[in-house]
Amino acid sequence: MSALLKKIRTVMDKISVVLELILSAILIVVTVMAIIFLKTPLLEYIANASDSQALLAFITYVINILIVIELFKMLCIPGTDTVLEVMTFVIVRHMIVQETTAVENLLTVIAVVLIILVRKFVLEEKKPKFRLRDKDREDEET
Repeated sequence: MSALLKKIRTVMDKISVVLELILSAILIVVTVMAIIFLKTPLLEYIANASDSQALLAFITYVINILIVIELFKMLCIPGTDTVLEVMTFVIVRHMIVQETTAVENLLTVIAVVLIILVRKFVLEEKKPKFRLRDKDREDEET
């Protein structure tokens, strides 16, 4: 029975990898198309540069493209760091694009600070604290 379950899990893992690749390919195509079509929102912003809503619409479009790019990175390079990057973009997009109250802005800032703290103190522990320069390494070896 356990051999059958292992085979099923292996097949499911392979299927999930293929589905992720398909989604990644779709995201690439959609992102390239969105970047190509960025010309229209840019021209609309230039035509209505004095209107603050035109700038907000352009920024919304660009941030959405950035979120898709970060999502693509998350699919290609899964890890805590890329997930935190996507979360940061989504949170910042919420604060910039939408009309928010002072309390929502405060919560957004707190969320970004928490993400920065997690990156600094949780993810940095996995990395070496310092890195010796090549010259220092040569001195140690002699």
